Amino acid sequence: MSPFDLGKEVEVVEEAHTRTAISMILGYHKIRGLAAPLRMMFYYKEASFTHIGYASDMQEEWFGKDKPKLIKANACINLPYVIDGDTVVTQSNTCALYLGKKLGIDSEDFGAFIKNHTVLDQAMDLRNDLMNIVYPFAGKVVLPEEFPAGAKKHLESSAAGTFGKLEGYCLGPYMGGDAPQSGDFMLFEMLDQHASICKAVGVANVVDAYPKLKALHAKMKALPSLRAYFASDAYKAWAQNNGLFTHYTGLGPDFEYGNAVTTRVAFE
Repeated sequence: MSPFDLGKEVEVVEEAHTRTAISMILGYHKIRGLAAPLRMMFYYKEASFTHIGYASDMQEEWFGKDKPKLIKANACINLPYVIDGDTVVTQSNTCALYLGKKLGIDSEDFGAFIKNHTVLDQAMDLRNDLMNIVYPFAGKVVLPEEFPAGAKKHLESSAAGTFGKLEGYCLGPYMGGDAPQSGDFMLFEMLDQHASICKAVGVANVVDAYPKLKALHAKMKALPSLRAYFASDAYKAWAQNNGLFTHYTGLGPDFEYGNAVTTRVAFE
């Protein structure tokens, strides 16, 4: 039981069998974003968890209620965060590495750790470049109607450059060999989002040019333990980016961001 009672009501949305008797809390925006790989990792290991998604009411729910409680345990607190008993972890790559170790996903080998960390950092570089296109704040794509042209330029430059590096770095079938590590989950989300953007702006899937990365994406999409994740609202119905500001949600025009939700994903 976590000492950080955030006072959230929860809903059980999935039930299955598990070998991992761990229950943690994952907090982030009510989007896929940087928490999608972390959610995937829980599903992959069939580890029960609660995820909190802050949305249109995040000023009240996050800044007003939960952040002031959690900052007492971790002065760096931000979104995403992971609560594991009396431990509070924050920062995206740190959360990925923490879950990689705690859930038994990441290798104990030092060389494998360094390779995996490189994948995480490279994927994060690409994600940060993508944010300059899907949000107006960097001044590169200020208006929604500018998004298709900005996205195409991004696909031809930053995305192609990063995927080219990772293609050459991939051992296959996963980045580090026969089993996925935390970096593979982060990379999957970037491959998935870029494929979605390609379809939306009417260009060929950029991932098709990189056979190892394309195979990695397909292999992860077919993993039996991830079927429940790909059927969940967190994958199918939540925007790829913050619904209050983004040029691209990855969903239809009837998308509604809504308010914060708390969901218990139970594997019993």
